[in-house]
Formats: sequence, C-alpha cells, structure tokens
Amino acid sequence: MTPPTPHDTAADTTVGTEVGTDVGTAVDTEAVARSVAAEHGLVLRGPAGEGVDFVVHRVGRPGLGDAVLRIPRHRQYLSPYGDVGSAALVRQEHAIAAHLGPLGLPVATPLRQIERPDGLLVSLAAHVEHDDVPLDGRDVGRFLAALHAATPPRTPLAYQAPGDFTGFFVKRLGDRHANLRRAAPSLPPLPAPLRVTAALEAVRTPHRLLHLDVRRQNLLSRGGRLQAVVDWSNALIGPPLMELARVAEYALLPDNGIDASEVLAGYAESTAVPDLESPAALLYRLDTAIMLALVFHSVAPDAERAKILTGRAEHLLGLLHTAGNPARPVRPVTVAGPSTTHDRGERQH
Repeated sequence: MTPPTPHDTAADTTVGTEVGTDVGTAVDTEAVARSVAAEHGLVLRGPAGEGVDFVVHRVGRPGLGDAVLRIPRHRQYLSPYGDVGSAALVRQEHAIAAHLGPLGLPVATPLRQIERPDGLLVSLAAHVEHDDVPLDGRDVGRFLAALHAATPPRTPLAYQAPGDFTGFFVKRLGDRHANLRRAAPSLPPLPAPLRVTAALEAVRTPHRLLHLDVRRQNLLSRGGRLQAVVDWSNALIGPPLMELARVAEYALLPDNGIDASEVLAGYAESTAVPDLESPAALLYRLDTAIMLALVFHSVAPDAERAKILTGRAEHLLGLLHTAGNPARPVRPVTVAGPSTTHDRGERQH
C-alpha cells in the first residue's frame, strides 16, 4: 500500500492539506461493507484498494459475477469552496462513468448507488479484470485524446468552484502557493495575478472533462492494454493542456508508473500535443508540483521529499519569472519510494 495523501484541492484549513476531514463524520467502512453485503446478497471477497476518501471491497454477486463496493471513509470532506459531502463524490463517479461508458471510453461500469438508512451513499460498480503487466502508455494517450474530444457531462463537480475557470484556477494556485510558503518561506512569489491570467487565457481551447489523476494506480490494464480508468474524484472541466501538463509532472515521479513520452505519442495519433513548456503549461505544472510538495510537508511527512519537491516548485517559478529562458530547462525529479501523488490508487484486485 502507498501512503495516504490528499485529494486535489488546496484547503486553507491546514497547511499542506488539500482536503481535510470532519473527524466527527468518520465511517466504519468494514461494518458498512458487511451490512451492505448481507442486505443485498453480496459475498465479500476482501479489500480491493483504498484511498484517502474511499475504501474499495471486491464482492461477488451470485449468478452475476464480481463487482466492487466503494465506501466513503467520511461523510464530509473540507474544501476551500465549502464542505463536500461524500455522497457528492459517489454521485460524481457514478455519473461520469455512466456518461463515458456509452461513448466507448474505458471505465468501470456503474451498477448501483446504495443509500444506507443513515443516509450514507455507497456505490457498486462492475469489477474490471486486470493484472500487473506493464501498461502501454500509448493506450493512456489515446484514452485522454478521446476524453478531451468528448462532450463533458453536465453533472456538478464536487471540487470545481462555479464561474470562470481561469479565476477559479488563479485563486487555487494562490492558496496553494501561500500554504507552501508557510512551510517554505524562501519560496519565490508567484507572477502577478494579471500575468498569470494573461498566460492562461492565451491558450484558447474548448474546455473538456479532465481526470487529473492519471497514474498507474488508477489505470486498470490487462496484458498491457488499458481496460478502465477509475477514481474520478479530482475531475474538473477545463483546458486539456492542464491534464497533459499534470501527466508530464506525474511522470517525473517513477512510482506513478507512467511514461509521458508514450502517453503523448498516443495522444498525438489523433490530436496535436500542445507546448508543455509554454507559460500556461508551466503554471499547470507548478500547480501540480506545489500540491506534491504540500503532501510531504504535512499529510505524509518526509523532509527529504518535501525539500526535493519544493525545489521543483522553485525551479518552475524561476522559469515563469524568466519567461521560459531556455538556459533553465525543465529538469526531472527523482523521488524514490512509494507513491508520491495525492491519493492511494483505488485499484480493483
């Protein structure tokens, strides 16, 4: 198992914690799993994965094959845009999968949302057979290209503030940067908000559904071919460049198990790959780097990793302040050990 790390929203409540939890709303997930299984004629097969927000159990359905039961750890999560109920995340995952499946995109087929007598909402989805054979990254790129070509669903997204995307992102980046500066006071300042806004708005593309957690733990494959993409809790509707910039940053961390060059090659089979060192791309990469640095300053404390990833954020800030001076190229990061991203993969086993 990989260490717990936060979801992808920058909370102001705790330095470095991007989603907090209301400890008074903790859920006994084992008891819920047993109760749901008994009430719905399911056979518990054991844990299938876990994340900060959810625990996943594999269950048997007599005569119907296996499924997975996704149970929230808490009833409420804290975000900078207000408290988010776990039910909203369950509905979001279900709605996105229901929207994408008929379009031919690889998702875990949603089966049922089960409301408990106490109001807790859990989800049941089809089990996806998968293995640990190395995944062909080009499959991931093809998936992202198809996702970014599809009309987004109309379902509300739990962690997306209403209104203009650029304004939402600028505020989030500012909040994250301020949080990291509390832990690392020498962190350079952000470029002026008007400059950040201008850089983002210089890239004018249709906004599409973004997964924003593309890493091996959330990519179910078999024989090296992608079978399903799971865990849509971090989804936003925004510019595809943000997704590809995040992939590029995630790929710098070997334990995320993705090869950016392969992913981008698959993406380029059907659509042009944008410049991942443009000012807008560097801002999206910075957003990711700061989030990762915050993880190791608080949620999964690791002084060495925090130092490395804070250095990464400093490097990206330097590139932005020098307008992408080629004398300061984007350099890789080496962070050894278990997964460094913000949520343990809810892989189905």
